[in-house]
Amino acid sequence: MKSIYSELLELAEGGREGVLVTVVEKEGSGPAVSGTKMIVHPGGAVSGTVGGGTIEKLAIRKALHILASHENATETYSMDEPGPGTDTGMLCGGKATLFFEYFAAKKHVYIFGAGHIGAALVYHLSKLNFHITVIDDREDVLAELRGADEKIHAPFEKALEGREVARDGYFIIATYQHAFDGAVLNRIYSMDWNPKYVGMVSSRKKRRTLMDALKREVPGADLKSCHIPVGLDIGGSLPHEIAISIVSEMQAVANGKKAYHLREDHG
Repeated sequence: MKSIYSELLELAEGGREGVLVTVVEKEGSGPAVSGTKMIVHPGGAVSGTVGGGTIEKLAIRKALHILASHENATETYSMDEPGPGTDTGMLCGGKATLFFEYFAAKKHVYIFGAGHIGAALVYHLSKLNFHITVIDDREDVLAELRGADEKIHAPFEKALEGREVARDGYFIIATYQHAFDGAVLNRIYSMDWNPKYVGMVSSRKKRRTLMDALKREVPGADLKSCHIPVGLDIGGSLPHEIAISIVSEMQAVANGKKAYHLREDHG
């Protein structure tokens, strides 16, 4: 069985989503002890304890709200006659203050192509909250890549067979051949992966050809997540310049933004 600190490390590293609840202050009697901790997972499963009883039930309920809002909070609970703080109905005396800290799971990004643009993407995305998987069929190119969480040496169109692929993931297609680009694009939309974002390094002419082929092969595919050509129009043709435009677009999608200039007033 994992200790709560092992699970806390997993939260801190973005391995999963959860809320850490810590008793930060205790006055009087009651079950809560200052410094005790509890992790509340999506769905309501818990590890550790903040004292049990009604105060813990209320804390779990609060943590589930935190999982929805993603905002840290402090809450004081009264364990005596009604007074300052949230009433627990407990009569053991005193009060306890709990701190609720939200931890987000890393977003999963799958990069097809470990060339110059792929390597630049890894460099920038590794500074953000992403778990990075890079796929390439060139073993020597993959060997030179630094910063990815996972590297897969396999044919592009078969690379994720038999693997668990994160739903709502981010996919970037930057292979070295148009045929591979099309095969990967069609595979993404033919699977039940529900991609949050699919971007391809492409010209507009290439987009028309590949999109026509995709619509023939996967009729009815929901293409709202598809960004071809990928990236924001910020200029630049060097690998890192292209990567910055792609990462900027990904951040806009992740945060539900339109990528306006901040100086502009859009109401």
